Amino acid sequence: MTAGPDPGALVCLEHVGKDFGPKMALRDISFVVPQGQICGLLGPNGAGKTTLFRLLMGILKPTSGRLRIDELDAFADRVAIKRLIGFLPDEPVFYSYLSGRETLELSAAMHGLDARVTLEGLAPIIARLRLEEDLDAFAEDYSRGMKKKLGLLMALLHQPKLLVLDEPTNGLDVEAVRQFYDLIEHLAAGGTTILFSTHLMDHVARLCSHAVVIDAGSVVAAGALDALVAEARAASLEDLFLTLTRRPGPA
Repeated sequence: MTAGPDPGALVCLEHVGKDFGPKMALRDISFVVPQGQICGLLGPNGAGKTTLFRLLMGILKPTSGRLRIDELDAFADRVAIKRLIGFLPDEPVFYSYLSGRETLELSAAMHGLDARVTLEGLAPIIARLRLEEDLDAFAEDYSRGMKKKLGLLMALLHQPKLLVLDEPTNGLDVEAVRQFYDLIEHLAAGGTTILFSTHLMDHVARLCSHAVVIDAGSVVAAGALDALVAEARAASLEDLFLTLTRRPGPA
């Protein structure tokens, strides 16, 4: 996972920076995510992960550098980019007056898809997530775990090339976490590229082939997971992360 052009990369960031007035949120970010791989985005709170996701989605324009997805500019081509990306935010929000099914139907219509055909196509994933019996309940009344599942279905309904997940298992119970990650592995095996942020190192170690570690707005490590750990002579991914992001204590 090296910086610069890579014919096998779906996502490519080259010297990306983002300022908010005098505050520099991201500086000189460069990495690639190979197509069909699962990549973990790691960093302490406030490191810049959410800003990076907003740049990927075309919500924000970078102050400097280039950010491309499938050779499209993430901001200049942001309408086309939204057809390529499925995004699950940390806290999905739904209309209070729509059921889960109606929420999916509305999302399908916004993508220009046939709602009935789309829901039929999603049926195996709905069953895998065990959400069939709750689709006709109001989405706003769902538990946090059910909202995450519905949000994931919304992210998948247009069959995106890239799935971006912001803390996908935050607050979920053990069974829901297993369902999520079994599905992620299934999707990656089918060719979907997945980029997700998490604080759970054991999940990254289990799922990911690649990782990007950012701290204070800068990339401090990026590459194949096994190589990163081996090159740093770290005992584990957690040890590598703590070494890279540890703040010096008071003198």
